[in-house]
Amino acid sequence: MSTLVIRFSSVGDIVLAGAITASLGDVVFLTLERYRSLAAALPGVIEVRTWEADGRSATEGFDHIIDLHASPRSRLATVFRSGKIRRVRRHDLRRRLRPALKIKPAPSVVERYAEAAGVTATSAPWLATASGDALLLIPGAAHLTKRWSPERFTHIGQRWDGPVIILGSQQEEAELSAIARAIGPRAEVLAEAGFTRTIEVIRRGRVAIGGDTGLTHLAAASGVHTIGLFGPTAPDDGFWCHPGDALSAHLPCSPCSRHGSDHCPTQDHACMQELSVDQVWAAVEAAR
Repeated sequence: MSTLVIRFSSVGDIVLAGAITASLGDVVFLTLERYRSLAAALPGVIEVRTWEADGRSATEGFDHIIDLHASPRSRLATVFRSGKIRRVRRHDLRRRLRPALKIKPAPSVVERYAEAAGVTATSAPWLATASGDALLLIPGAAHLTKRWSPERFTHIGQRWDGPVIILGSQQEEAELSAIARAIGPRAEVLAEAGFTRTIEVIRRGRVAIGGDTGLTHLAAASGVHTIGLFGPTAPDDGFWCHPGDALSAHLPCSPCSRHGSDHCPTQDHACMQELSVDQVWAAVEAAR
């Protein structure tokens, strides 16, 4: 029987599961409906089931279950199942203490996934490899403190001498369109509710720039040279495992939260403000 892998959310966590799915043979992936197309793109995944459609029945009949979420819901989904169940170690206490005490970070997400699965993680790209000439800009993030300013993304896009694609969610479409208008006719916007078109469009990328957010990891997993901009979170907090560039101001107050927040504790947003356009552009030039 195929192996069942469980990860309900979010974008970056599901993308990083690609580091282990290819080593597991045929994989059935259990996630939430909005991430169906993303999970289906991972190597080795032959079927995607969703919690909304299948509930606990999605976990029946598997010899091996790998729970990459280890949440109350994923534990409920696998309770009383007879197959061998392996769960990821979340390191919740260390991850909660790190922003306050600046202690050593927990192992990376990919390392924890590989330990849970009992396999060796593979290096990106895990998805179909990009081979285009476009600059991909990813201005959005779920938490405001993770965002670089739209004006700075605009300046980068204006310096690029080829096509520019600005990616984000439907909720971010107005902001993405404003950036595209400021850059000019070379720029286009893709604001998608799902990920089917996004995965296809990312393959046109040569260089991608974004904060610590899921679409940035998706670009890196597709083989695009990716420049990650880190502020309230740090590259070694567990999510950055890519061969591109992770830029950070390395301030004493960073990291200030596990996932980012809507308000800067020092009220100056210095961690992102100190990442200048010239610094980011130098990384772009080095990657071309």
